[in-house]
Amino acid sequence: MRVVCLTLVVCAAAFGQGQSVVVSPPPVGYKPKTDVPLSPTATEAVRVSAGFRADSNPPSPGPDGRVIYTFGAGLATLVCAPLRICILELQPGEKLNGEPQIGDSLRWQITPAAYGAGIDGTPIIVVKPTAAGLDTNLLVTTDRRAYYLRLVSKPEDYVSRVAFEYPAEDNNRRWQEHMLTERSLQEKAELLPTLGTAERLNFNYDIHGGNEHIRPLRVFDDGEKTYLQMPAQMKNREAPVLLIVGNDGKGEVTNYRVQRQTYIVDRLFDRATLVLGAGKKSKGLTVEISRSPKG
Repeated sequence: MRVVCLTLVVCAAAFGQGQSVVVSPPPVGYKPKTDVPLSPTATEAVRVSAGFRADSNPPSPGPDGRVIYTFGAGLATLVCAPLRICILELQPGEKLNGEPQIGDSLRWQITPAAYGAGIDGTPIIVVKPTAAGLDTNLLVTTDRRAYYLRLVSKPEDYVSRVAFEYPAEDNNRRWQEHMLTERSLQEKAELLPTLGTAERLNFNYDIHGGNEHIRPLRVFDDGEKTYLQMPAQMKNREAPVLLIVGNDGKGEVTNYRVQRQTYIVDRLFDRATLVLGAGKKSKGLTVEISRSPKG
């Protein structure tokens, strides 16, 4: 029995059953479909993508033979050659998410590697083409970003080491460091009175009870705020609660903040207690503080 094949599926099925196959010639004027028309939206999308690939992203020299591209400024190109190793270097501490994807996995070899350890470990991708004249693309995804590169192979020309700089992130990091510095300076300014108020400082406070872990090293005020400087080991222990003692002898919670083992109270008081624990558990863990007039 002979079967006339009109499609590849029919031919494959007939051949698999041991039947003789007669391949029918294509109709007159038939042309295989190698392209499809694009809508205006798709055409614009292609134009935008081509614009990104055409954007100039001039590299700059880096240490140890690195060629540095600016991440996100345009399509980075890694030029390799047969029998040569090219390295794509990522950011220190970055982690690969899955296997990199390459457009031509038959004629390009990509292998993950790394140097360094811990948070300073740097992942790298080793790239090798099997022939010259190849042109494909590579996608590398990490826990921080996605790298999209063009890979080109030349007979002899190659770039041994490609890395990136991250100006947007570096700028954000510098701002964060600046804000942390400003905050630290502000905390230090709040932590201790300025030299201009030194003559108004009052250290006439009596401290009784408690133990060496919760008893303040010193208590003083600047006429507006009261400062309780606590032992350094307090940061590794439960912090006591500060209560202001009123005329009725009862302790009341007041607003205060703790900065670098120093309690800062935005008021003056005559009597206060530092209490660790509650109820019976606080017995022996209470510090009494009393203020005397500055003499």
